[in-house]
Amino acid sequence: MHTHHSYKASDLIVPQPTRIEDREGSFRLHPRIAIAAEKGFEEVHRFALELFGCKAGGEDILFKYQPDMQQEAYILTISKVQIVIKASTDEGAFRGLSTVRKLALLSGNQLPCCKVEDQPEFVWRGFMIDCSRHQFTPKFLKKLIDVASLFHLNRFHWHLTDDQGWRIPLDGWPKLESIASKRKELNYSDGRTYGRLYSKEEILDVQEYAHKRHIVVVPEIETPGHASALLAAYPEFGCTGGPYETQDRWGIFDEVMCAGSDEVIDFLSDAISQIAELFSDPYIHIGGDECPHTAWEECPRCQARMKQQGLTDARFLQSWMTSKVCEMVHKAGKRPIGWDEVLEGTEQLGLPKDLIVMSWRGLEGGLEASRRGHEVIMCPNTAGCYFDYKHQDSEEEMGNLGVSTLRQVAGFSCTPDSMDAQTRANVLGSQGNLWTEKVTTSRQAEYLLFPRLMLLAQQLWKKEDAEKLLQKRPILIKLCDMLDIACYRGE
Repeated sequence: MHTHHSYKASDLIVPQPTRIEDREGSFRLHPRIAIAAEKGFEEVHRFALELFGCKAGGEDILFKYQPDMQQEAYILTISKVQIVIKASTDEGAFRGLSTVRKLALLSGNQLPCCKVEDQPEFVWRGFMIDCSRHQFTPKFLKKLIDVASLFHLNRFHWHLTDDQGWRIPLDGWPKLESIASKRKELNYSDGRTYGRLYSKEEILDVQEYAHKRHIVVVPEIETPGHASALLAAYPEFGCTGGPYETQDRWGIFDEVMCAGSDEVIDFLSDAISQIAELFSDPYIHIGGDECPHTAWEECPRCQARMKQQGLTDARFLQSWMTSKVCEMVHKAGKRPIGWDEVLEGTEQLGLPKDLIVMSWRGLEGGLEASRRGHEVIMCPNTAGCYFDYKHQDSEEEMGNLGVSTLRQVAGFSCTPDSMDAQTRANVLGSQGNLWTEKVTTSRQAEYLLFPRLMLLAQQLWKKEDAEKLLQKRPILIKLCDMLDIACYRGE
C-alpha cells in the first residue's frame, strides 16, 4: 500500500466522527513502537498489541482513562510522536482503536495527525445473517464480526432456525441433529443432504470473538411459524402430526407450531432455557414473522386453547404464543425481541411491554410499536436495510426479491424528520439484514453486504448527508480490498 500524504484524516474515516480536526504531519506505525494502557484498559491493550504486533511498555500509543465520558465515547489524538486514546470504558477505547486501525490500513501505516471526539447517536447498530437457509462457517462469521467492529457496529443477530434447517444444539433433543438440521437437496436426485448443527464449542468461540470486539450476539429461534425443520424432527409439535419435512423450498408454509400443544410449550421452555445458558448476552430473538393461522383454524387442540383462554379468533393465538414465549425468555433472565408481526392479533391479550419490536415491513410497524410504548429497531426492507436485495435493478445483478441501492442505504434514517419526539425516543437503532435463500457462498455474502453495511454503519453512528457519504465510496472499496472482502463496485 502506498503512503498517501495528501489524504487528511477527515477524508479517510468512516463512520465520520462527531468532531474531527485535521492537523499537520503524520505518525508512523511500525512494529518497534510500544503500547501502554492505564488501569482498566487491559483487554483493549492486549488486543492492540496483537493487532499491530507491537510490544508493551512505552507510550507511543497510550490508552488513557478519562472520567465522565459516555459508554462508547472516545477522544483520539494523533500527533507526530504519539497516539492517545481517551475513554471511560474499554468499549470506548476499542472504538478509538478501530478508528486508528482504519487509518493505518488506508494510509500505509502513515497516520495523518488529527484530533477526534466521537460518540454514537444510536445504541443498536447491527447486522443479521441467516444461517438456516445457508450455513456459514464460524471462520467466516468471525471475519464479518471483525469487519463490523471496525465500523463501530455492536450487534450480531444470528438467525439460527427456520423452515430450511435448525442450527442450535440442545441437550435431550437428538432429532434436531439427525433430522431438523439437514434437508434433502431437491436439485439433486441422489438423496444428498445439506446442513448441520453448530456445536456448542463453535457457538461459544464465535461469541467470545464477538465479545472481544464489543459486539453483542443475539440468537434467534423462530416461533411459532417458520418451523418446518422442527416439525420434521418432532411431528407431534404440529397441528396435524405430519408428515413434515425440513424444507428445500423457499417461502411461507402453513405448517406451524401447534398453539394448542402443551408439548410445544414444554419444548420451547426447555429450548429457551438452554439457549439462554449458551448465549450470555441480554437478548433472545423469538421470531414471530410470517406465521399463517390456517392450521390453527382447523386444529381441535388450538380451538380448545382458544376456548380455554377466551379467545374469539384463531389469529389471537399468535399474541398468546408470543406472550408465553416472552414469559420463558424473562424467566431465563433475558429480554425478548420479535419481528413486527408480533403486533398483530393483540386486541384481546396485548403484548409484554419490554418486548422489543424489530420493524421490517417498512417503518409502520415500528411507529405503531413505539406508540404502544415498545422500544423499536428499525430495519425496513423498503428503505435499504435488506442486503439480500440487488444493488441495482439489472438481470446481471445477483440478489433476491427487491432492490436496495447504495444511494438508498446512504440516505437511510431510522428516525425520519416526520417522527415525533416521543416515538423517536423509543428507537434503539437499526441493522442490515442478509437473508440467504440465494446466497450459497461467503464471497456472495460479502458482495451483498459491502459496502452497504459500511454506509448503514455511518448513519447509525452519526447521520451524514447522503451525497457526502457516497463520495467516500472509493475509500470503502479500498478498505474492502485491504480486508480481503469481495464488494460491489458499482454506484
